[in-house]
Amino acid sequence: MARSVALNEILLSHLRTIDAHAWPGIDGLTLDVVLDSYTQAALCGQVPGKDELLSRHPELAAELEALFAKTEPAPSGRRDPVISPLHFEHTD
Repeated sequence: MARSVALNEILLSHLRTIDAHAWPGIDGLTLDVVLDSYTQAALCGQVPGKDELLSRHPELAAELEALFAKTEPAPSGRRDPVISPLHFEHTD
């Protein structure tokens, strides 16, 4: 299920509040990669989570449910706000 423009704007506005210095090698990341990292950032407590987004934007409930359905918590259950949720492979 593709995200709507409205949901993309909401997620980006929250992701922009994360300290960019915590994002390793931001060069080359696409908008989709950044937006796909939202759920991991939410698990780390860096941006509003599913429940808060649902209460603020009930009109996007189906999209938010689909977005967060793919999220699995870290095996240890720990949340480390220092580690960036963005992952990418170095391909040089």
